[in-house]
Amino acid sequence: MTPGQTDALAQDRQVTTGEWPAAVRSQEPSVTVPDGKSLPDQVSTSEQDTTSSATSLEDTEDNEEFLEQLMSLTSHSLPQLEVEEKYSISKELGSGSYGQVLQVQHREKGTTMALKMMSKKRMERREFLREYCISLCLSSHHALIRTISSAFETPTHYGFVQELAPAGDLCAILSSGEGLPEVQVKRCAAQLAEALDFMHGKALVHRDIKLDNVLLFDRECHRVKLSDFGLTRLEGTKVGAMSGTLPYSPPELCLLENSETLALDSSLDIWAFGVLLFCLCTGCFPWDVAMSPDPQFEEFGIWQNRTVPGEAPGLWKGFTTHVLDMFRRLMALDPNRRSPAIDVHKYLHLPWQVIRCGDTKSPQSECPAVTDSDALLSGLKGDNKNLGKSSKDTCLGQIQPELMALEKTHTIQMAPSTGSNPSPLEGSRLSEPGLQP
Repeated sequence: MTPGQTDALAQDRQVTTGEWPAAVRSQEPSVTVPDGKSLPDQVSTSEQDTTSSATSLEDTEDNEEFLEQLMSLTSHSLPQLEVEEKYSISKELGSGSYGQVLQVQHREKGTTMALKMMSKKRMERREFLREYCISLCLSSHHALIRTISSAFETPTHYGFVQELAPAGDLCAILSSGEGLPEVQVKRCAAQLAEALDFMHGKALVHRDIKLDNVLLFDRECHRVKLSDFGLTRLEGTKVGAMSGTLPYSPPELCLLENSETLALDSSLDIWAFGVLLFCLCTGCFPWDVAMSPDPQFEEFGIWQNRTVPGEAPGLWKGFTTHVLDMFRRLMALDPNRRSPAIDVHKYLHLPWQVIRCGDTKSPQSECPAVTDSDALLSGLKGDNKNLGKSSKDTCLGQIQPELMALEKTHTIQMAPSTGSNPSPLEGSRLSEPGLQP
């Protein structure tokens, strides 16, 4: 049985039983649990692979109670140490107002990992505990970044360790104004759809789906993982207006004003997932902000509101009718009508973009896309032999969206921009808080 098949069986069991994966058992004393409730095992502070606790997640109240118990147990067993005691620092991977992410090597085991250090001046203990515990509980899924059960604190910082993604994030491979080859986009789409389906099945909303939160283990996207759960909250949590607008934010969130609030649900992630897929295909954002008077969003809104779909808006003309249908469902203006993320799998065997081979437009049958979604998905979890070929072997490496020449594009900048076009790093947790709880 391959590792992918093992993962699939494990996931099936979790969905069927509604259980978190088993946690590493601690030697610390446990706390008293009310009768009839299942207390999660205490997280060990020894460095061991993955881990969360086995408990029932039948409704949001159970989820909240489970998370509170895990946070309490983790807080009581959080050790004090200095980074240099356990790790040798190789380099900084990222930094921001919250702290920094370092590439480190375990002094005893020699394992290379990513160490996330969060300043106590910028982050309350409770916020750190929530992010760490949620990260830990999601570590069993193959498309969610794996967190090691090794949280600690120093006099000035909180820290925890995650697996290292050696190829960086999606921003590292996406050129400004140019989309990725379709086969790579579909690899990302398939894996991220599974990650979101798993999270949403646990009543968790990520809230920060964007290019720089998708980490790569190779530049061909055979293995990608969703990361950064600092803004993740349980469904039903009330959130207020944003401190800043992001191209990924859905219209219902952009329209909040002053003291207005919105109850979180998975539809917010679905919309952002659609925007991310658009970015991967085109190398630009579809709009600056999903509200009037943004002209690109207004045009999209008119198209979405038609009873009978007409001609696609200018920036969307490079997509086939198949994928336009997918985008219409993922990015329905009514949050209640958005399709689940996993529905993207239904479109993997269909062509996504208007195909161009060289300078001559060719029929789609002459420029093959990925035609077997089962092969794509099995390749993601297996040895990927069939999908590991260079894009030069087919027309896929030459796919470009057929955009209107005079249409305004919101080009993705790989470096800070002084212009008006949004960058995927603007609003990132590496630069500013973004959405606030």
